This record gives sequence, C-alpha cells and structure tokens, in this order.
Amino acid sequence: MAVVATEPAIVPITDLAFHQRENELVVATQGRAFWILDDLPLLYQVADGAALRDDTHLFAPRSAYRMGGGGFRGGRAETAAGQNPPNGAVIYYSLKDKPKSDLTLEFLDNSGKLIRKVSSKEEKKPLEEHAEEEEDGPRPPPGADRAPSKRDSPLRVGSALPDATKFPGMIFWAGTVRGPLVVPGTYQVRLTVNGKSQTQSFEVKKDPRLNTTPQEFASQLALALQIRDKLTTINDDIIHIRDIRKQLDGYIERVKDQKVVDAAKALSKKFTEVEEALYQTKNRANEDPLNFPIRLNNKLAHLLGVVESSDNAPTTQTGKVFEDLASQTNIQLRKLDQVMKADLAAFNKLVREANIPAVVEP
Repeated sequence: MAVVATEPAIVPITDLAFHQRENELVVATQGRAFWILDDLPLLYQVADGAALRDDTHLFAPRSAYRMGGGGFRGGRAETAAGQNPPNGAVIYYSLKDKPKSDLTLEFLDNSGKLIRKVSSKEEKKPLEEHAEEEEDGPRPPPGADRAPSKRDSPLRVGSALPDATKFPGMIFWAGTVRGPLVVPGTYQVRLTVNGKSQTQSFEVKKDPRLNTTPQEFASQLALALQIRDKLTTINDDIIHIRDIRKQLDGYIERVKDQKVVDAAKALSKKFTEVEEALYQTKNRANEDPLNFPIRLNNKLAHLLGVVESSDNAPTTQTGKVFEDLASQTNIQLRKLDQVMKADLAAFNKLVREANIPAVVEP
C-alpha cells in the first residue's frame, strides 16, 4: 500500500525499514508520506539472473491475502499519487520471444483440481458485450481473464473463481455476477507456453484480524457457488430464449403461411413469459429498477453479494432465502423445459410439414 503526500514535492527519505514478515521495504519521507516497495521477493528472483536467461520462466508468486479492495489510487496531484497493489494473486512470467501458440495460466487447488484458466487468446464473447451490472465494490481490471503475452507481464487474477454468465444489456440493481473468493489455503499456478509447462505454488491467507475458521470459509464458499451456478443457469437460459425468439420473429416477418405465423407468435409469447419471470426485461438504464421490480436472477445476484460481503459463514436466513429463490427459479425452468420439449417440438413439426426450415435449438 502507499499513503501519499499532500502536494507534489521532492522530499528526502528520512527512514528505511524492512518488514520481515511481509518481505517489504518501507520508506518514510519526513512524516509527509510513506511508501512500500511491494513484492520484494520478485527482485530476489530477478537478481539471481538465471530466470531471465530461460526462454520462458514463471516466477514464484508471493502470498495473497483474501480481502477486498486493492488498486486504489490517491493524491491530489498526479506526481504525488501512489498506486496500491491490486488485490489477489499477481502472476509474473518472463518470455524471450513471442509464443508460437496460446499462452495459458491454469490455477489449481491443493489437490490439483483445476479451478480457473486464462489464455492469451482473446476469445470473442458477443453474448457478453455491453453487459452492464450495478454493484458495490471495485471490479477486477478489464482483461483479467486473458493472459498477456509480453515479456515480464503481470497478471492480476485476484483470488476469485469464474463469474456467473452475463448477457447483452443486463442491468442489475445491487447485484453481482462476480465469482466467489477462494478459501484460504495453498494453490498452484501452471504456465504453459509452446507445449511446455511450469508450475509454482502460492498461498492465499486470511485476513490476520479475523477468527473465521476453515469450516466457516468452506460453508460460505459452498453457498456462494450454489448461488452463482443457479444464476448462471438462469442467464444461460435467457440467452437461449432470446436466440429462439429471434428465429421465431423471422417466421413472423417472412413466412406467408398464416398458420405458421400464428404458431410462431403463440410460441414466442410462452418463451417471453418465462423470460419475464427470470429477468426484468424493461430495464434499459441503471436507474430503471427503481420503477420496475427486480426478478429472480437479480435477487440471486444480490444474495450472492450478501454472502460474499464478509468473511463469515452464511446465516441460516441467507440459506433459507436461497432455497426459496431456487424453488421459484426451478418452477420457471420446468416451464421452459416443457416449452422446449413439447411446444417447440410441435412447432418444428409444423414448419417441416410446410417445407420450411425448423428452429435451430441452442
């Protein structure tokens, strides 16, 4: 972290201290500010020289703390502003040459199970472009799911698991799709470049001021994952509904067979009814939820934020709320399943008999 001076000025360093527990160099400037050189162990690895002689080298990450915030920039003038380190694990690697294939970083838990993967290949995600959400707290920096391929590039992956699905134009009120934080423990990062892999271990520590037990962290993560997965299911289905309804609009606009047109309108209405129960489709701007009640996916997104708002086991009431929302969601998902299996199948039979291409299911 860095506490900054109140005005841009060149001031002498009056004191130096080495923080042994965190391996950080602390610099004081006449009481006007103090600065911390973060990640000093990385300099030890670079100073060794051997790392930079390798074609590819994955540096050993420093331990990360499981807590919010990070990355804050302060100060009234740019020259006096300090930049706090990002929250979560920061991964450094060195490349002599541009990789011939995708560069990947895989994160594994202590048992070797893959929990997250990022790649230098910038995947196009048309379904997630322009997705919006309103939520409290800092967001990970853009591109955090894509591993850079430049020499000595740091990658901030945080301490989080993958996010829930988003879709275009999605607007939530006080809700989040951010993946849950991992529990404190030992993890591994595996770098793969040109078919060759290197692995390093690092630790995610809990806030030392907390008394939260491993069991409490585990119960929090378990519920957060349940909520995230249910939210992903809803949002995936909304994407599918919109894809099918777009195809149905094509029948309504272009087909001259009135029987097919009427059937397309009726089927589109059934899909719309389910979507409107799952998501507030009237939202067009961030303030719209003030006028239009939020639906099931927004309620789950808010609940996810509540569960992740502190480093404690979830309350009994939180679990009960999830059970209620999950039950309501399952009713709508069963309706959708019925529409997909029966009504859509009947519609496709109708259009095939009219020698018209059928709806392509997602």
